[in-house]
Amino acid sequence: MEFKLGIKSDPIEYRNTFTWLFRLMAEEGVTSLQLGSFFEMYQLPDAYFIRLKKEADDFGITIDSLFTAHRELGGFFREDPEWAQVARRNYERFIEIGALVGAKSVGSNPGAVPRDRMGLKADGLRCYMQHMKELMHFAKEKGIDWLTIEPMSCLAEPPTLPDEMKLMGDELTEYHQANPMSTSNVGYCTDIAHGYLNQNETDGFNHVELFKASLPWLYEIHLKNTDDRFNSTFGFQAANVQNGIVDVAHFRDILLESTKTIPVDTLGCYLEIGGPKLGRDYSDGQLDAQLRESLTYLKENFLQPTSLSEKPTAPVPEFFSDTTGRVAIAPSMMCVDPLNFETALRRVEALGADMLHMDVMDGHFVPNAPMGLAVIESLKDRTHLPIDVHLMVENNDFFVSLMEGWGVHQISVHTEACSHLDRTLARIREIGAKAGAALNPSTPLSTLDFILERIDYVLLMTVNPGFAGQKMTPASLKKIADCHAYLEARGYGHLPIQVDGNVSFENIPAMVAAGADNLVAGTSSIFNSADSWPNNIKRTRDAIAAGLRERTATSVA
Repeated sequence: MEFKLGIKSDPIEYRNTFTWLFRLMAEEGVTSLQLGSFFEMYQLPDAYFIRLKKEADDFGITIDSLFTAHRELGGFFREDPEWAQVARRNYERFIEIGALVGAKSVGSNPGAVPRDRMGLKADGLRCYMQHMKELMHFAKEKGIDWLTIEPMSCLAEPPTLPDEMKLMGDELTEYHQANPMSTSNVGYCTDIAHGYLNQNETDGFNHVELFKASLPWLYEIHLKNTDDRFNSTFGFQAANVQNGIVDVAHFRDILLESTKTIPVDTLGCYLEIGGPKLGRDYSDGQLDAQLRESLTYLKENFLQPTSLSEKPTAPVPEFFSDTTGRVAIAPSMMCVDPLNFETALRRVEALGADMLHMDVMDGHFVPNAPMGLAVIESLKDRTHLPIDVHLMVENNDFFVSLMEGWGVHQISVHTEACSHLDRTLARIREIGAKAGAALNPSTPLSTLDFILERIDYVLLMTVNPGFAGQKMTPASLKKIADCHAYLEARGYGHLPIQVDGNVSFENIPAMVAAGADNLVAGTSSIFNSADSWPNNIKRTRDAIAAGLRERTATSVA
């Protein structure tokens, strides 16, 4: 897989000339341009674009791609037919311009359904798909190889979710395959900063999940950074990297691991930022530095492999804690080789795990002590994954206070080990972590009766705590189901149930069907030595899917 780093021209719109941008690109050694649209573009004569191509050629710049900068081709989703006619006319002109400047691809986001007319979405999508098929013929006639579509972050702007990406990608690809000599290909121009959150911000897909869903149709990508709610986007200057969540090295690794899935061997990778606030004397001058610093960062961290210890750490939004059908995977890090912990950590990150499960034992509450606290303390600045601590100790208050400031996401304590359980759970929340109550196999659920207000999740041990590799205790599945019913009956059905112990490929479907929301995966699943970790996590996910189907079938029945 070859990555061709470039710039999308959006930030110079109404600010600087193309001459200014071409010079900057030449000085930075970046030679690929994605020409962003501007309102006058559709009316300018051919001669303008022929001159633009000549000037780019003079600087050694290739205009490889065109892509809209706004939603100006979105008329296919409006109920007034005139909008679709204008969108079609402008789209054809956009394709003609692409041919004039020698671009290989022309693309846009499909457009937006008016939020007060969401019922138009299905008709709008049919209208868009029909026009796209006709435009594929038009583009082929003009010599354009690919038409590209950008998946978006809003249900009013399809495609957004993985199912929509597949539906549209499959239909247009099949149409091209049926008419290979008379149509252009269709692929996605995926923005690595696009994630999706619903209106309540309780459920969604993070930017990594949506990116992976687009891979079978991927043609080019937009490189930018974002915050953890996908609310604002920015580049890769030092302050941006510190505040953003996009780990470009992780995306590079995903691409390299997916070469058999991605339909092209060379990927256009365009820095897409809007630049500073437009039209301000005090900010316009910042654009030069923003572009150069972001390009330097991308060269060092996206194009060039970095050592494991230098990988940037960025938090991934937490969508795992809801109980709307998603089951989280928490690899138990006590199962990895302690002499190669960081290597194992990077491999686990690459698997797309949801959190790191860190066991802390004191040799008293349980007869084992496999992991030092210094490892947990050092994780805060070394990984983007949430840290899930499971205390199996006698003096819980001591360990909880010790972890204040360590960036631990959640801590569970055993009800059997706490003299003042209510106070300990409150203390966990005081230090900024979620509080979990852990129950041994023989501990009754009634132990939770008077602490439900204090906890954010329940951890059920399905083996006796202390060692990996044990068999599940006989009553475990019944206890998971009973716990699910217990929480539902008391109005706490939203609390996730984490399950720890012999979470094997064979046991996972029944555990999930019984109500498990979070699986602590160890030597009988993700770290099973009989196969590779990527194959193991795929098998784990397949087992989870089977369990969810059974859970759904049971609830329907």
